[in-house]
Amino acid sequence: MYLKKIIASGFKSFADKITLDLTNGITGVVGPNGSGKSNIVDAVRWVLGEQSVKSLRGDGNMTDVIFSGSKSRKPLNVASVTLIFDNQDKYLPIDYEEVAIKRRVYRDGTNEYFINNEKCRLKDVTDLLLDTGIAKESFNIISQGKVDEIISSKPSERRVIFEEAARVLKYKKRKEEALRKLDKTHDNMNRVNDIIKELETQVEPLKEQKEKALIYGQKSKELEEVEVSLITSEITNINYEYQLSKAKIEELSAELLKSETNHNSSEAKIETFKNTLSVLEDEITNAQNKLLEKTKEVEKLNGQKNILLERKKYSVENSKLQESLVASQEKQLKIKLEINKLKIEADTEREQLKQLENEITKYESEIQTVSEERNNLEKKLRNQLIQKNELENKIDHLKESIENNSFLPVAVKSVLNHPKLRGIRSTIGQVIEVEEKYTTAITTVLGFAANNIIVDNEENAKEAIQYLKQNNLGRATFFPLNIIQSKKIDSSRLKTMEGFIDIASNLVQCDSLYKNIIENQLGNVLVVDNIDHANQINKLIHQSYRIVTLDGSLFHVGGSITGGTIQKSKNIVTEKYELENSLKKFDQKINEIKDIENKMNEIDYNRKSIEDKLYISNRNKINKQELIRQKEQYLKEQEKELEELENQITGTNGILNNNLIEEETAILNQYYQALKEKDELDQNLIRLKNKKMNINDDLEEYELNLKKENSLYNQKNKDLNNLEIEVNRMDVKLDTLLNKLNETYSMTYEKAVTTYKLEMDIEVARNQVSNLKREIKELGNVNLDSIEEYEKVSTRFEFLSSQREDLSKAEDTLLEIIQEMDEVMIQEFSKSFEDINQKFKETFQELFKGGHAELKLTDPDNLLETGIEIVASPPGKSLKSISLLSGGEKTFTAISLLFAILKCREMPFCILDEVEAALDEANVDGFGEYITKLKEKEYQLIITPEQVDDSQYVCIPYVEEDLLLSLPLNHPLTKKKTIKFHDLDGQTMLLYSNIGFWHDLHMQKTPKTKYLLQEERFTFNEIVKASTLPSYTSNLSIKREGKMSDRIILPIDEEEAHVTYYVVMLKENKKKYKELIDKIDQYYDY
Repeated sequence: MYLKKIIASGFKSFADKITLDLTNGITGVVGPNGSGKSNIVDAVRWVLGEQSVKSLRGDGNMTDVIFSGSKSRKPLNVASVTLIFDNQDKYLPIDYEEVAIKRRVYRDGTNEYFINNEKCRLKDVTDLLLDTGIAKESFNIISQGKVDEIISSKPSERRVIFEEAARVLKYKKRKEEALRKLDKTHDNMNRVNDIIKELETQVEPLKEQKEKALIYGQKSKELEEVEVSLITSEITNINYEYQLSKAKIEELSAELLKSETNHNSSEAKIETFKNTLSVLEDEITNAQNKLLEKTKEVEKLNGQKNILLERKKYSVENSKLQESLVASQEKQLKIKLEINKLKIEADTEREQLKQLENEITKYESEIQTVSEERNNLEKKLRNQLIQKNELENKIDHLKESIENNSFLPVAVKSVLNHPKLRGIRSTIGQVIEVEEKYTTAITTVLGFAANNIIVDNEENAKEAIQYLKQNNLGRATFFPLNIIQSKKIDSSRLKTMEGFIDIASNLVQCDSLYKNIIENQLGNVLVVDNIDHANQINKLIHQSYRIVTLDGSLFHVGGSITGGTIQKSKNIVTEKYELENSLKKFDQKINEIKDIENKMNEIDYNRKSIEDKLYISNRNKINKQELIRQKEQYLKEQEKELEELENQITGTNGILNNNLIEEETAILNQYYQALKEKDELDQNLIRLKNKKMNINDDLEEYELNLKKENSLYNQKNKDLNNLEIEVNRMDVKLDTLLNKLNETYSMTYEKAVTTYKLEMDIEVARNQVSNLKREIKELGNVNLDSIEEYEKVSTRFEFLSSQREDLSKAEDTLLEIIQEMDEVMIQEFSKSFEDINQKFKETFQELFKGGHAELKLTDPDNLLETGIEIVASPPGKSLKSISLLSGGEKTFTAISLLFAILKCREMPFCILDEVEAALDEANVDGFGEYITKLKEKEYQLIITPEQVDDSQYVCIPYVEEDLLLSLPLNHPLTKKKTIKFHDLDGQTMLLYSNIGFWHDLHMQKTPKTKYLLQEERFTFNEIVKASTLPSYTSNLSIKREGKMSDRIILPIDEEEAHVTYYVVMLKENKKKYKELIDKIDQYYDY
């Protein structure tokens, strides 16, 4: 492997992109001071990972390496250097025959590394070059001052060179890394132990809290499932009762209103009766008073009559005849009185008979009315019973149909009814419950999919399909529970759209086991109220989902629409809905039948009461008719007797010659007239009392009816109040249950009723809820976060425990690795040290033409840390310390050591930056001769301003440079024509820091001159232009930058102020380096 090419752009003085093509051999780069030779070395070190700005001759940050601009060029924002290696021998451990390592830095300080144009880390670069001898700190790059550093450094510092040569640097770094890891492991172990101790105090309590929280969570989940389903069931039942009660309240309110009207009418009638009775009471009182007066008058007349008759008894000659006549006349008057009385009584009885006949007619009419009403109710009852029987038959048929799957296709029914097929659950339609208003929509969306069969897994589906094939039963579709995934739509945006009801999957109820399947079929279907809104929503969602309306219109994905009249077809959804609807109708029919039967019982009771009254009235009528007949018969007998008596009186009067005096006749007439009037008053009183009695009977009947009506009214009113109280209670209960759903479970009734279904008796559910609440209460305070906290702490505890074990193993492993690396490093270092020591002795004697040199370990028993002493004695000298060597001897000694290392350790390339600067011409020749011997083995890039005199090399002069003095216009030295170095003694001069060869010359020739160094990021002429100090420049600088009008340039009349630069190369490679020479010429022409 060798360094094939260097490409630099924007790095230090390389403003333009520059490419140096190198070959496998010795390459010399020669140029004047400040031409950028050392920048090439810096570029190589920089790419290899140098992070020290000072090592790159800067003092700011890494952005100092970016070209900072000049008078004619603007600053750049990025610097980039690429090293391209020929890797055909696979020296680098990478599968490329050519390896390009590039580094780039931006003005903001960002660094980037690339290997073959693939971005990487600095660590990737250093790992790739580790122990290859190409590292930034490796001995293959010897820059200015490095040679002296090798000799003057401490033995312990000198050890690094030998470690690199022994290829143990990677082991040392790995050991250092292992030691760092070991320290870090110890620290981690201590921290882990501290944390574990702390966690141990938390794990057990948290475990107990977690177990309690898990029980709480399980109980709470059970409680939620049971209580929510119980609440929804209670809400449904209470709402049903609530609606029935509301209807009953309306019915009772209407009946009470009617009862109030009848009540008012009855009370008015009763008031009328009472008023009539009051009048009758007055009439009866008057009649009794008149009767009393008439009775007194009769008694008085009777006394007068008796006195008169007694007196006539003694005065009349024929007293007996007279007495007989008086008696006959009195009897006549009595009979007339009796006849008159009988007529009055007969009229009264006829009047009462008429009243009875009216009552009978009324009762018969009422009986006919209630009979007709009962007949109508009987007819209605028969119809209701027929409908009830029809519903019973329909329910039985539907239940049987659902149980036997009679509506299903043959294939589906065969699979469901086959007892040996495993994992068969049910059809999709059978596992869902749908509200009545959504039945059409859901049925339309599912279509034949309602008959798809749910199975446990795909193996069950495979067995069922094989069964259908073998028996030629048709086809069926299967939904394995373990495969089918749910499909969901985010409905948050849809809820704001007019007409949107919900996602179809949210409108059905099913067991949680089938949730994925239901959401797979219905989770991406929108339910909308009508076709107009569906059309609007379909446009807004760009026909992305299916939409179904409540009447069954279906919008498909892509825009097609299905609609029209829906033909009734049997499927599980419609059958279940019809069964549920029939059960509700059946319950309603039972209630209606009970109402009819209650009404019929009430009518029967009322008709029996009327019939009883009719019977009594008919019996009274018969009695009354018989009494009238008897009175009429008796009246006829009295009238006949009166006629006979009148004939007798007429005969007696004839005998007595009408001898009755007028007084007697008058008294008798008065007496019997008074007696007649008394009888009439008596009959009138009897009539009035009868009338009062009848009115009292009617009043009692009305009052009894009113009392019954009042009782019924009060009962209905009580029922109404109870119903209203019950409705209010149910209203409060509904609000309480709904609030509990919302506040406790954050759930609406609609969501709860679609998610949960009560599958046990309500009382059992209530007991279970009560027990669960009691068990939850008995748990006491529950830390719900303890589950997560325990998992975190437990996981962390287990993790740290395992980490502690891993750290313990890691410590043992690291100690083993360190021991193994120590053994390897000792072995490799010892072997390499012996080889290098031997080569050092040989190389020293070869370069110095004699003498003695060797390397010694400062601590032979500690090869891992021992320093290395250099012992060197040039020919003819016996020195105890290398510090006594001259400058050239030190350089040659250091070069001997470097070449000894190169002999022991193969290097892809070696860069020497003016290492021979301190050698005299004779030693330079020796240095050149020695390089010649190494040319076949090593590839070296030598940067030097010195001419090499050797027959194998060609030195081509390509430029001459003269040192000049630049002075401000008013400086005292401007009076001289030429300058000597001693003229500058005591002056303060501005000196560019990166001046290389000239810098050393200035220091040597003008030691008394004070120098002010400037930073490299400004061009020298820009610094000088703003300065009042003298400074050095050269003819090449003036050629590049131009002469400044505010400065005077004077030549320096010294031999050292003139230098010639050469391109040094092997003669045989002159043609290969033509391109390099041309580029150097182009650079200096610029």
